[in-house]
Amino acid sequence: MNKAIVINSLLAGETWARRFGSTDGISVLLEKVFSLVKDDVFIVTDHTAERLIGARADGIKRIAVENRKTKQVFSRLYKALQNYEYIIYLFFDTPLLDIEIVKKMEMVHREEIAEYTYGEGFPIGFTPEILQIEMLPKLATLLEDDDTPIKRDSFFTAVSKEINSFDIETYFSHQNMRLKRLELTTSEKRNRLLVQRIIDRAGAWCSFDKFCIILEDSPAVVRTLPSYAEIEITPKANGRCVYSPLSLRKKKPREMYAEEYAAVLDKIVDFAGGLHVSISYLGEPFLHTDVSEIIKRSLDKRDVHLIIETDGIQCTPQVSDFIAGFASNNLSIIFQVDAVTEDTYNGVRDRGLGRVERNIRYLLSKKRESVYVQFVRMDSNEDEMLKFYDVWEAEGAKVIIQKYNSYLGVLPALSSSDLAPLERMPCWHLQRDIVVFSNGDIPRCKQDINGKILLGNIFKDDIADIWKRGEPHYIDHCRNKYDTWCDVCDEYYTFNF
Repeated sequence: MNKAIVINSLLAGETWARRFGSTDGISVLLEKVFSLVKDDVFIVTDHTAERLIGARADGIKRIAVENRKTKQVFSRLYKALQNYEYIIYLFFDTPLLDIEIVKKMEMVHREEIAEYTYGEGFPIGFTPEILQIEMLPKLATLLEDDDTPIKRDSFFTAVSKEINSFDIETYFSHQNMRLKRLELTTSEKRNRLLVQRIIDRAGAWCSFDKFCIILEDSPAVVRTLPSYAEIEITPKANGRCVYSPLSLRKKKPREMYAEEYAAVLDKIVDFAGGLHVSISYLGEPFLHTDVSEIIKRSLDKRDVHLIIETDGIQCTPQVSDFIAGFASNNLSIIFQVDAVTEDTYNGVRDRGLGRVERNIRYLLSKKRESVYVQFVRMDSNEDEMLKFYDVWEAEGAKVIIQKYNSYLGVLPALSSSDLAPLERMPCWHLQRDIVVFSNGDIPRCKQDINGKILLGNIFKDDIADIWKRGEPHYIDHCRNKYDTWCDVCDEYYTFNF
């Protein structure tokens, strides 16, 4: 069976093309690829990617595309490679590709006469995808009405549309890393830092087995940079909410000025790179006196995905029109609804369900992506959960079922549901999140509403130093060591972004 190796260079940004330390990720990947195949190597490229690759891939065959739409890429691949039987497909930002795993996957693909073979349980970056050339026209047809750009999971997504129509083989990892949500790629700053740490420890030819040993010996290596920031812009709220601890703050916070917010955002993005930012920590963001400017400042940054959690009272048609005016898709609106009936809603917060529902429907009519309705699961509303899902799914909203949070017992236990995993894991929030109070203070985590353990102040301290101060707390979790507050916390397994 004749094969080709296809390396996709259609990646966002420029980070993937840069060297880190003495290592050039592109050269390392090409060296690995040439150990498998000498001549039949192709690079999917366009003008932008070609400029970034430079002379490092001179002499390698190119498959040039006019645009990055998935259909276009699939069609170009088939046209250029139809004389081959199958391709080994990977991306240019994966220098830790494990060649021995590639060989084993290829053997499975051939022996099982598969059409599509992929790795399961591995972090992204260690394994390729393998697929028969004859699949490409079929996959392009499945995407006939899809104008989305090529993504890392585009092949898997296309195959999944008619998964029973293809012969698929799965190559399973001997150690399932899926729950760790790791990505060993160089296109984002935090993932690139993890790749660099692994290469510094074990070299660029680090195997997956060696990687597993590194994680066992040094679990804190995965705590790279924050990926989710909660910024408190206002302490105001629309009256009562049974799961809000806002009234229990010992020191009444002030409103954060729009200019202060912009400075905070600049510091976090400069440090962490692309990330998700929520402006809804405990308060109602649409009650901020200059929330429109804060939204605008956030969406002006290409690397920021803004999240607004709201009770929906102030999200009037006028506000929805303002939101709909942004071309950016980097905005998610989450409506905190929590009920289907008036009686249940009034038991959670002050009256207003009808108005909130009308506001949600108006925003949905604007055809914005990423409009969510949220249901915080409590004993008082548990009976309405399934109906809530059915009602809002029919309306076209995306539904979030959220666990109840007592904030370390500050709030009463309003839910008897225990969703905790059987084995405790290190806290996701200590690994990936950062919280900023309106005065600039940064607590250890979102649960610390009164700042009992502060890591620093973003207006006064270097953010790299602040983030570093959180590392010992995460290391304690990796060692199954918990202080008084962490010991009773049940938010450690909830994951944001």
